[in-house]
Amino acid sequence: MNLDSIRKAGRNLLIPIIRLLVITGISPFVVTALGLLFTVIASWLVWDGKYIAGVAVFIIGSILDAMDGELARRQGIESKAGAVFDSSCDRIGELFMFAAILAGKAGDAHHELVYLVPAALGGSYMVSYVRARAEGVNLSCSVGLVTRTERLILLILGLVVSGLWDTRAIVITLAILVAGTWFTAGQRMVKVFRDGREISTDEE
Repeated sequence: MNLDSIRKAGRNLLIPIIRLLVITGISPFVVTALGLLFTVIASWLVWDGKYIAGVAVFIIGSILDAMDGELARRQGIESKAGAVFDSSCDRIGELFMFAAILAGKAGDAHHELVYLVPAALGGSYMVSYVRARAEGVNLSCSVGLVTRTERLILLILGLVVSGLWDTRAIVITLAILVAGTWFTAGQRMVKVFRDGREISTDEE
């Protein structure tokens, strides 16, 4: 079983909830905003060292975030504005969570997070940015070892182990995220160079 089939199986588990949301008529924008709100609350719990509680709330936020796109499709209101809003909330949520790790109890205990957190956040943003920039010039670029789904799973596992064992698990998780995200960004850049040599774009 490959990563794509695992992601598809996970999405299938959410279908009954999505059907219920369709019946209630709740807007995908509201679901996206609620997902971000839960992520912000989870970040505060992580900052305070309540890792298990933070993970529980974070999972709720992640589930909401995973449903908004399919909900919009089923309601027939899928839009470019919704896609931009969803992606923007994803980046904001990541910023809050990484900032909470650095500024909270884990950061006080492990000073190496001063370097690991910005590197992991930068790698995460680059993975998303390369894909967005590539799609802006009509190139498909969703490949990569550590996409958003894998980042979420790794972060959740690291926080759970930190709550059950020791915050050194966060250090290890962040180190893995740094390596994985920058490797993935490199994978996507290679694909862009391979597929888009004939396309010329203006520099920002």
